[in-house]
Amino acid sequence: MALPKIAAPKYNLVVPSTGEEINYRPYLVKEEKVLMLAMESKDQNQQINALKDVITGCTEGKIKADKLSIFDLEYIFLKLRSKSVGEHSDIMVKCNHCEAKNSISINLEEVEVSGDLQKESNIKLTDTVGVILKYPTVKGFQRTLGKDKNKDNIEQIMSTITSMIDSIYDEEEVYMAENESEKALVEFLESLTSDQFKKITDFMTNMPKLSHDISFDCESCKENNQVVIEGLQNFF
Repeated sequence: MALPKIAAPKYNLVVPSTGEEINYRPYLVKEEKVLMLAMESKDQNQQINALKDVITGCTEGKIKADKLSIFDLEYIFLKLRSKSVGEHSDIMVKCNHCEAKNSISINLEEVEVSGDLQKESNIKLTDTVGVILKYPTVKGFQRTLGKDKNKDNIEQIMSTITSMIDSIYDEEEVYMAENESEKALVEFLESLTSDQFKKITDFMTNMPKLSHDISFDCESCKENNQVVIEGLQNFF
């Protein structure tokens, strides 16, 4: 006789970058084991693959994880974690005054994506030439992880920016980035002036992110702290 199966409860959330409402279930023990092994590996690529697999499974394949923005991936997983393990997470936060570490309880349901959400940005470089930028996808981000780790910081930034380019246009034609080599895109970026390049990097710098404001009095020096917690890794 087959053992009974327990039906998982269903919840819904709204994907920050698209406004799409999706249903999801908590992740199961077998999926939690995959996550734990990935986190223990310290391999960022393996960790992202585990997050993608869990999100795909918990949304019954309705979410194409490769096409998500990084902050969408983080937000969706945080919601899954909240319903799977518990809404509260105790994290260690350093005091801004004495640097003592304090244990702070965060309500994960209150954590949201902050920043100006826009699907794409039209960056005008000259009167006739411009770039359409999009938020880097998980697939694009993983592509940069696969690059030579010995590359310097500038090359890594260039690689990240190329993954954000949707298209380049002039008064005669639109050039889709997916049809161009990374070398050609890097050469285009290197041909820009500092002011033109800054318009592009500002879009990357101001990209929405997972964040939460907290206030606490340090257990050691008793001073009040106002801290912004950002990024998925800081909520665990």
